[in-house]
Amino acid sequence: MIQNNPVSHAIDVVGEAWTMLILREAFRGARQFEDWLSRLTIARSVLARRLKTMTEAGLLEARLYQTRPERYEYLLTEMGRDLFGVAVMLTLWEQDWSPRADPARAVRFVRRSSEDEVRPIMSGADPTRALSPHDVMPTPGPNPDFAPRMKTMRRRRVQPAQRGASGPIELGVELFGDYWTNLVLAAAFYRIRRYDEFLSNLDISTSVLADRLNAMVGHGILEKRRYRTRPERFEYVLTERGLALYPLVLAFFAWGQRWLCPEETAPVILVDRVSGAPVLPRLTDAVTGEVIDPRSVRAAPARSHADRTRAASG
Repeated sequence: MIQNNPVSHAIDVVGEAWTMLILREAFRGARQFEDWLSRLTIARSVLARRLKTMTEAGLLEARLYQTRPERYEYLLTEMGRDLFGVAVMLTLWEQDWSPRADPARAVRFVRRSSEDEVRPIMSGADPTRALSPHDVMPTPGPNPDFAPRMKTMRRRRVQPAQRGASGPIELGVELFGDYWTNLVLAAAFYRIRRYDEFLSNLDISTSVLADRLNAMVGHGILEKRRYRTRPERFEYVLTERGLALYPLVLAFFAWGQRWLCPEETAPVILVDRVSGAPVLPRLTDAVTGEVIDPRSVRAAPARSHADRTRAASG
């Protein structure tokens, strides 16, 4: 279930650093080739290839807006817009939990029509309460052997030195933009903790596993705990920062099930731990319970502490 589930298949399609950064800027209004060039320190050839691949995957639609010379703009399709939950949860985790976050660039989400603030969560049956790992559990779906036929991104590691126009690449993008890190993280959420357990459950080499575990410990996603002294053995447990990635995992799961693994063919589904009923996470507003539509919500600069205090008192 770790390597064949809606999350892993979603990551295969969009879990590549440049792809995630291009999607992020698309949600911020980028449409034309030069928009991305000015916002990301990306080579023209790399951008051209990613836009082509994302168009072929159905995430973007290329539209001709100039004939001489020929120029295209790239618009999010319905499939691409539905990744808004991933983009929102990544943004919120980055500014709440990442040591690389820049408070000056923090955002909040507001309704375009009224400027009322919304509080995005990944919810289940109760649209005003965020799902936690204690609420649901993965279980084999109706077709455990199902695998979607989608073009996947190259499985190459993201270099930490890679930069966006605003500074070092976000930690969340670095984590979810690396195939093997995703796999180790997924195993951790399946409560796999020990080195030998990771090896036996994942199609991964010892050197790659050791490298990713050490990196995730260094980033504060996993905590290394000794459970045996002779010989010395360690287990790797999700920290509070690591557990806080769960809404992002749910966002990938929801998108993967909707677009790559329909419920009737899904290899893995989420079920409520109490009732056993299937659960498909949704991006909702914790205040109103309404499903959040990316066309009706926008990011705005986060309010200062003084502004929040004035709003609460007035």
